[in-house]
Amino acid sequence: MLVCVVLVVGLVGGYGARLVFSLAHLFGESPISVITDIIHRGGGGAGSISNKFANGQRVNIALYGYGGDGHDGAYLSDSIMVVSIQPRGDGNPPQIAEISIPRDWFVPIPIGGNQKTYYARVNEAYSIGQSGLPVSSAVYSGDHGGGNLGDATLANMFGIHIDHFIGLDFTAFKSAVDSVGGIDITVQHTFTDNNYPRGECDPAAKVVDCSVETVHFNAGPQHMDGATALIFARSRESSDPQEGTNFARNKRQQLVLTAIKQKVLSVGGLRNLPDLLNSLGDHVKTDLPLGDALSLYDLVKNVDTAGIEHVSIDDSNFVFDCGPPYGTASCPAAYEYPYDRSFSTIQHFIQDLFVPPGTLSQKAPISVQDGSGRNQGASKRWASLLADTGLLATDGGTARLSPTTQVVDASGGKYSATASWLAQFYGVQVTTVAPPSPSVPPSPRASTAPVGGITLVLGQDEERSFYGTSGSAYAGEYAGSGGSTGAYVGGGGGTAVAPHRTASPATPRPAPPPAATASTTPSTTPGTILNPPPLGTTTSAPSPSPTAAGSPGPSATPKPRAKPTAKPTPRPTSSP
Repeated sequence: MLVCVVLVVGLVGGYGARLVFSLAHLFGESPISVITDIIHRGGGGAGSISNKFANGQRVNIALYGYGGDGHDGAYLSDSIMVVSIQPRGDGNPPQIAEISIPRDWFVPIPIGGNQKTYYARVNEAYSIGQSGLPVSSAVYSGDHGGGNLGDATLANMFGIHIDHFIGLDFTAFKSAVDSVGGIDITVQHTFTDNNYPRGECDPAAKVVDCSVETVHFNAGPQHMDGATALIFARSRESSDPQEGTNFARNKRQQLVLTAIKQKVLSVGGLRNLPDLLNSLGDHVKTDLPLGDALSLYDLVKNVDTAGIEHVSIDDSNFVFDCGPPYGTASCPAAYEYPYDRSFSTIQHFIQDLFVPPGTLSQKAPISVQDGSGRNQGASKRWASLLADTGLLATDGGTARLSPTTQVVDASGGKYSATASWLAQFYGVQVTTVAPPSPSVPPSPRASTAPVGGITLVLGQDEERSFYGTSGSAYAGEYAGSGGSTGAYVGGGGGTAVAPHRTASPATPRPAPPPAATASTTPSTTPGTILNPPPLGTTTSAPSPSPTAAGSPGPSATPKPRAKPTAKPTPRPTSSP
């Protein structure tokens, strides 16, 4: 060890020595192993990230943010994100997407063994394993138990393999920002949160502080230190509807991640890299080996941050709120549920998230129109989702009722790759029409497409699929729900096998039967979601269900967001 120290200091100087020892501390390796990993740049076996990159395989890293020791709900991962990386080969930069997951999404958590599935918010998965609660599989216990159980839960939800996880607490977050000299963020909306927790309202904490304070952010460029960045990333009680939700908070967390990456990879930031790594120290847990981390760095270091896709799973697309502001007797607390309980729709989107670069480069104008007859915002929803993938999709409003989804290409072949991708994604054929001529009146069919562009008409088949309830990952948790489709596969080390819903573009997808509306009667399984029985049994979920039109149930009349009670009067503080 002493020889190693002498060699490091002699060959690469003080900066290199600090870097090696900080890496050794963070990844739990010896300095010699760190030097070996740096020399070999992450070369490994079949399961290594470098090998997957070499074979063009997608890599998914889960990120879990939590309070840590001394905080209320120390390991509840209130920030959950999947960073997905698709290599392109031939020296081209990879495609990267950041997928934010709402913490209150009520999901099955596969605790392993012969025990029945445990149903809870997705943010509990990390906590169950990390807190040593009874689980049937040894892989979901110990120092990496929380990450492994969280990975298995996400893998089953999205039908993708989670390769590694990184968990970090509030201390690591603040220290990381401070160690690079703060970060620069453009705040999108001015907002005030009068109910931001001043301290930790946890009886187990050394100092119990259940009071709240007022925080405020102005729209525009801001330089933030670690404490301010944490407040910006955590706030969710603003009265401003644009910022007062978990979903808005998820998007702010993506802004913070991007800002940290930009600062770390800047010339000044790299000087502070040893300090950054040392600041993380014991406040980070990961199963990512240093060799794989180096492979990741080599692949993404030259990626243009502006090209990273930012996807937020929220109530504008795949899930709906139950509880505040809806708050019904069967769902007295805040939960989110997917419209498609089989998970097929969201799995299809996540699995096909990366549009081929050649297709994106066409920059084809796509008008998304709603021909379903439901009038539930399908064109706005899918225009936004397709835009998240990098396509130039816009909301084209309502269209004539159409039983099936249509892809109409009026580009004269200019955007054929884009039309083919859309047809494959929606499982239909491309309808090609001649571009309109100034001297020839356009046909009724051709008039649905933008001049020289593509029109996507969402038919009744697509909307039935989006609201599908024929098979359910929540089987047994909803009265009247169908059996499992196999889309949700029990966990085991974070892998999942899910059916791929993409159909051949040569065969139109048949329209599925109308979606059944689940009963809103609470389950009679022993226990309730607010007082669940032991983990060895299946908990009872409230049974909110969107109506046939896709809106929350009949009791879902919006009400003002409930304010915290039994707390001291807020003491306004200076705005960050």
